[in-house]
Amino acid sequence: MKQFLSFLSVVLLSLHSIYAQKSKSLLLVPNDQKASFGTLESFKLPFSDSIKRQVVVWLPANYNFKVEYATIYMHDGQMLFDSTVTWNKKEWRVDETADSLISNGITRPFIVVGIYNDPPNRYAEFFPQQTVNYMQPTYVSKLTATLWRGELRADEYLNWMKKELIPFVEDHYPVSHKREDRFLIGSSMGGLISLYGLTQKPKTFGGAACLSIHTPMINLQMIGDDAMNQLALPFNAYLRKKLPSPKKVKIYIDRGTETLDANYGPYHEVLLSTLMKGGFEPSPNYLTLVWDKTGHDEESWAKRLAVPIKFLLINDK
Repeated sequence: MKQFLSFLSVVLLSLHSIYAQKSKSLLLVPNDQKASFGTLESFKLPFSDSIKRQVVVWLPANYNFKVEYATIYMHDGQMLFDSTVTWNKKEWRVDETADSLISNGITRPFIVVGIYNDPPNRYAEFFPQQTVNYMQPTYVSKLTATLWRGELRADEYLNWMKKELIPFVEDHYPVSHKREDRFLIGSSMGGLISLYGLTQKPKTFGGAACLSIHTPMINLQMIGDDAMNQLALPFNAYLRKKLPSPKKVKIYIDRGTETLDANYGPYHEVLLSTLMKGGFEPSPNYLTLVWDKTGHDEESWAKRLAVPIKFLLINDK
């Protein structure tokens, strides 16, 4: 009887694997990015109604179905791997950095899921949506009409990640299903949605790295439009209510000192104060850095990407 049950279990697992691979192949699309290390697989997944969202999955060299990988979910997925196809001819160099960290045993093995942004709706999708509950209604109306294209979309984006994207990844790749093995990484507005995602989905994600986090929360030309009182302070009021326990998640926050990041100082300090009041002090679960003479672009983030990935996924065995 035990032999039969063991045989049945193997058969069912094999059938599931065959079905999973077939269903994955139906969603595959040609890669528009190329990786120098590891391999990429691209998909278009149902997002809402008839809309599909492109994602790209990076798999390390020597990818092995017998290994249980951690997963990094990165925003602005079209900017991660291949500068020849990006709008500004710059990239994060994710594959180079990830390959070095994994192959040298600095981090535990992981894969990277890059989520392509929706350019017309990026600001509305990455703005921490529940902040509006702490903002002046007239200012909310102004931004809804001018910058958010009629509605905020961050909660929809995060719900899609939880209900559609993560199950897809965990059904088709040999990754851990544990919260502490899922992480968010983003820069600028992508840093905001990463931190917001951690507060909204603390049972889904184990940590977030927020590079050049866009603490003014507004377009560069509008930073002087009372961004501190209208946006930054309301967001921090939201965070004081919703920050998860520093014992349960990892948070990395940084900024540079040049270009757009040169405007971040006062807003950054407010955020760090809020985190400190929430119990986040320098520890294995919390790291904040200021990168001197560093600007706001993919080349700058590429140069320091190893630091937050190591912080989130350090191999301490």
